Amino acid sequence: MIDIYDSEAIVKTYRMLNKKCEAIDKFINNHAFYFGPTTSDYGSLDVCNNIIDLIERKNQLINLKVIVDNAIRSLDIDDKKILYIKMKYSISISELCGILELKERTAFRHIERAFAHLTDALNNSKYIEKLMRILDSEIWISDIREEIRERRMAFKRKQPLTV
Repeated sequence: MIDIYDSEAIVKTYRMLNKKCEAIDKFINNHAFYFGPTTSDYGSLDVCNNIIDLIERKNQLINLKVIVDNAIRSLDIDDKKILYIKMKYSISISELCGILELKERTAFRHIERAFAHLTDALNNSKYIEKLMRILDSEIWISDIREEIRERRMAFKRKQPLTV
């Protein structure tokens, strides 16, 4: 199941998906052009298999984007606003506060609520199993998930206990 750390990682990686897909297209074109017509030991079959693997990976990234878009569409307008801002722009919390006209503490609560709602929407999606496979197969996303998990855990350890 998806947790709040996964949701944050998904939002963080969302803006990179188009660039990754474009890079895959460019690589496929170059790969096919330079290696496709050769008769070397590398061989046409290897080139074909590499291109098929890249196309499958691109399809996974497109599916990830579609799954996330569908989950976000199901959220209320305030959650959508926060998540789209977080997905499209790499901005600080103070900049986000200015855009949303909120105080910092309120903005944090709204962000946490938006991630929680996104987590619920993704877990309730009929594509949850496919989403989990995509997240597990994309190492760069797994690395971001772990980075976020470690950062949030370190932040929680620094928080004073309330009684």
